[in-house]
Amino acid sequence: MAREKLLKNSLIYTLFTLLQRGLGFFLLPLYTIYLSKDQYGVLSILMAAVPFFVLIAGLSLRGSTSFYYYKHKEEEQYLRKLLGTSFSFLLIFALVLTSFLFLAKDLLIQVFFKDIEFYPYLFLAFLSVFFQPAYFYYQSYLKAKQKASVSAGLDFLYFSVLISLTLVFVIIFKMQSEGVLLSLATANFLMMVITLIKFSKEISYSLDFSILRKVLKYALPILPHNLFSWAMNLADRIILNALTTLEMVAVFDIGSQIGKLVNMITLGVNSAYSPWFFEQVKMNEKSKQRLADTAEKIVFFYVFCAIVVSWLAPEVIFIISKNKYPTSWQVVPLIALAFVVNGFYFCFSNVFFLDKTKILPLLSLFGALVNIGVNYMLIPRYGFIGAGLASLSSKLLFCTLAYYVSQRFYAIPYNIVKISLVFIAGSLLSLLVYLVQPKIEDFNVWVSILGKTSVLFIFVAPLIIINYKRIKQFLNFRKVS
Repeated sequence: MAREKLLKNSLIYTLFTLLQRGLGFFLLPLYTIYLSKDQYGVLSILMAAVPFFVLIAGLSLRGSTSFYYYKHKEEEQYLRKLLGTSFSFLLIFALVLTSFLFLAKDLLIQVFFKDIEFYPYLFLAFLSVFFQPAYFYYQSYLKAKQKASVSAGLDFLYFSVLISLTLVFVIIFKMQSEGVLLSLATANFLMMVITLIKFSKEISYSLDFSILRKVLKYALPILPHNLFSWAMNLADRIILNALTTLEMVAVFDIGSQIGKLVNMITLGVNSAYSPWFFEQVKMNEKSKQRLADTAEKIVFFYVFCAIVVSWLAPEVIFIISKNKYPTSWQVVPLIALAFVVNGFYFCFSNVFFLDKTKILPLLSLFGALVNIGVNYMLIPRYGFIGAGLASLSSKLLFCTLAYYVSQRFYAIPYNIVKISLVFIAGSLLSLLVYLVQPKIEDFNVWVSILGKTSVLFIFVAPLIIINYKRIKQFLNFRKVS
C-alpha cells in the first residue's frame, strides 16, 4: 500500500507540477506569436531571476517542514507554534528583502539585468518575490502531510488564474512581457491571500526565538545549496544575456522549455517520493532495498521521457513557433538528459535531509562553479548549445560527487552499474536525433512525427516486453507489501 500511495501522489504532483512549473511551456505558442524575440528574452531572464530572489526570501524554511512535521506531528501544540514561528519570520524577511531590491534597483540593472528597464519589468518581478514565498511554504506543509489532492487543487487554481490573466493582458490588451509579469504578480498575490486564510487555521503565529534558532540551524545550510542549484539550472540565461544578446536568450529558452518537460516530471515524482523516503527510512533494513529498486524503475522512466522529448522536439517547436525558432531544438536533448541526471539525484539526495544539511552547500557550490565556469568557456564559442553542454556536464559531475558522499552517510544498495548503462543507452538514443533530423527536415511535420513515433515504438516495445514482469509487479500494489 505504501507504493500505491507513492504512485498515486506522484501522478497527482506530476500533473500539477506540469501545470504550474510548465507555465513557460504551455504558453510558448503565445510567447512566440505575440512577443518579439527581445521581449521574450527579457521575460526569460526575469522568469529565471524571480526564483533566485524567492529562494533568498524563503530562507529555505520550507525545506524543513517535512523533517519537523514527522518529528513533532504527535505534539500538536508545539508543531503549531513551530510552524507559526517559521511562517511569521518568513513573511517579515520577505518584506525586508523586497524593500532592499527596490532600493538597490540601479545596481542590479547594471550588474545582472543589462538592457532591462526597472519599470514595469523589474518592478512587477519584485512584487512576485514578496508574494510567492508564503504560498510555497504552505505547499511544502501540505506535501509533508501528503495532502496531494489539496496541494494539487491550489496549484490548479494558481495555474488557471495565471493562464487566464496572461491571455487577457497579452492578447486583448496587447501587452508584451510586462503583461506576463503582471499576471504572475497578481496570481501570486491571490495565492498569498488564500495561504494566509487557510494556513492560519493550522498554525499559531508567534516569534519564539528558541524555535527559530533551531529551525534556521536546519534550514539555512539548505539555502546556499538551493541558490547554487539555481545557478546550475538557470544562471545560463543571465550569462547568455551578458555574453550574447536577448535574442540568443530567447532561442535557448524555447529549446530549454521543451527539455525541461523531463524536469517537471522529476519534480512531480519527487514531491511524492520525498515524504515516502522518510517513511521508509523509519522502517527496517529491508526498506533500503525497496528504495533502491524503486529508484531504478524511476530512472528508467525518466530516460524514456528524455528520449521521447528529444526526438519530437524539432516538430513540436516548429508547430508552436511557426518556425520562428528553427534551431532551438538542438539544445533539447542536452537539457532533457541533464534533468534525467538531476532526477536520479533526487532519489538519493533525501539522505542529506536526515540532519546532514551542512554538506549540501559544499556539494552544490561545486556544481554551480562548474556550471558557471563551463558556461563562460563554451557560450562564446558555441552560443546557446554551449549553455546546454554546460548544463549536462555540470549535473553529471555534481550528481557523481553527491552520490559518493550520500553513500558514506546512509548506504543504499543502488545498482549503479545498471542505472549507468540505462542512462548511457538512453543518451545515445536521445542524441541520435542530431543525425536523423537533417535527413528529414524537408518532410511534412506530421509525417515526421508519425515516423519518429513509429521508430520509438520499435525501440521501446522490446524493453517493455523484457521488463513486463517487473512493470506488472510494480503496478500490482495489492501484492506488494
